[in-house]
Amino acid sequence: MKRLYILFVLAFAAVGTACAQWNTNANPVRVFDASGQGDYYACNPKAVRTPDKKTWISWRTMGSKSVNGINRPAVRTYLQLLDRDGVPQFSEPIMVNDHATTTWWSEYGLQVASDGAAVVTVADGRAEEPTMPDYVEHPDGFSPAIYKIDQQGNFLWGADGIAYPEFTNAPYTNCYVVGDDTYFIFYNTTEDSSGQAEDMRLIGTFIQRVNADGTVAWDEPMAWSDEFIQPQIVPSLGNTFLLFDKSPEGSVVHRLNRDFDEIWGDPVIYDEHKYEGYVMNHYCLASDGFGGAAVAFVRNMGQFAHNIRVQHINADGSLGFGLSGLDAANTEDNDYDYCGIAVNTKSQEIMVDFESQLEKTYDVMLQKFSYDGDYLFDEQGLSIANKDRATNGFAFGKVGCGAVGDDQWIVIYRDVQSYYNTSFIIRRYDAEGNRLWTRTIGREIDPTNISFFVEEEATYLIYRENRESKEPGIKIFRIANDGSYDVTYTDIDDAFHNMGILSDGPVSYYDTSGRLLNQPQKGLNIIRKADGTVKKILK
Repeated sequence: MKRLYILFVLAFAAVGTACAQWNTNANPVRVFDASGQGDYYACNPKAVRTPDKKTWISWRTMGSKSVNGINRPAVRTYLQLLDRDGVPQFSEPIMVNDHATTTWWSEYGLQVASDGAAVVTVADGRAEEPTMPDYVEHPDGFSPAIYKIDQQGNFLWGADGIAYPEFTNAPYTNCYVVGDDTYFIFYNTTEDSSGQAEDMRLIGTFIQRVNADGTVAWDEPMAWSDEFIQPQIVPSLGNTFLLFDKSPEGSVVHRLNRDFDEIWGDPVIYDEHKYEGYVMNHYCLASDGFGGAAVAFVRNMGQFAHNIRVQHINADGSLGFGLSGLDAANTEDNDYDYCGIAVNTKSQEIMVDFESQLEKTYDVMLQKFSYDGDYLFDEQGLSIANKDRATNGFAFGKVGCGAVGDDQWIVIYRDVQSYYNTSFIIRRYDAEGNRLWTRTIGREIDPTNISFFVEEEATYLIYRENRESKEPGIKIFRIANDGSYDVTYTDIDDAFHNMGILSDGPVSYYDTSGRLLNQPQKGLNIIRKADGTVKKILK
């Protein structure tokens, strides 16, 4: 029986985990030590933010496990929860899965459920462990499984998750949360030693809906496609969602309800081009705040030639950027790559950041669009950093962007000086593309697997540091959106987090006489939450 972990709110000492907190200057803080452990220890970290402003971090390590008396490689997935102050909440990281797998070559998923719990997907060798001949016959042994773990460390969907051991070669797993539902997606290919399919029914892309209580929608996962198409999901209105897909006609999007009924009748082709590489999350997506979404992706135009395609899909299936989208850099030159996307729902604008490696320069580029497809910067985009290729052998590295305030933006990129010598550059821009401030973070570092979050008060970075001289392991960093390191919180969850009050939606404030207030006042307040519950708090 897998142990239940107890939540610790104060400081503690633990092997492998530091009693960290968010940085107070430009130096990132290490929360997990990988010194002397190599590239396969605390590798491939992921991070998600919770509604109560905590941070789940997951990672994997390569170790070993005894299977029928023989030690075999074992890739294990771990979880840690940081509170709002950046302090780890478990004395030891939670080990999610413990099954032998001969290689870490797989992709796993991490999301946060509506109740703040972590949802983790894995692909491991559980189907091959009972008998060694089978384990040797299928050395990869990638069986898909999904777990839900709450903020107290309880495994809500069983100690060994919801698993499908009949699928033995499903190395790519992912998940998406829509309301209280989680959609578990994986791709399986089953072949014998000759390379022929063993069971055609088990080949393709599969989807399962898991309800909040761990019950599943279908007795067996739904066969979505007989190809490897890596669908991606963005929540729409109510319990509906947009599912981004590929087809022979180009890139398509469906709007589906939780039973996978087509709301538009047929999927919408939003670009005649499609992504054709092997990145797990190849379409960069952002909700438009009205049930639609913005999408950007890299179009391969031959060896070392790419451009960036951008489109806006409304909730009714209409297209804001024409029938086949737009190029982010509206030019005949084609060497633009590694794009990201963000939306400001207040100004109804879409920002795309991407890299340019044209003949003479390396550039970090921005392009901004209205929801109707108007280019809001120069039609070729706005270059915010550049290097002369003749004198610089190293380019930049895109991280991402996010909206702040009514019409401003945070942009993050990496300035690569040489091998193992990188810095993060964080900047704030106004609506016209004027730079308001710049900060340089982590000089001479070697970051990989970067997660970032741009929120109303602050911007967060989580990544793995590889360089031994820079304390390798998982690092965290936070900067206030005014460029300082002193974060002041303003919303209701932050104002009352120490009082045990979390808002599930709109909140009303009253004084002791029952008079409605615009905001909490000094002294005793009565708070009515969206679910109808009432609390008294002293501010």
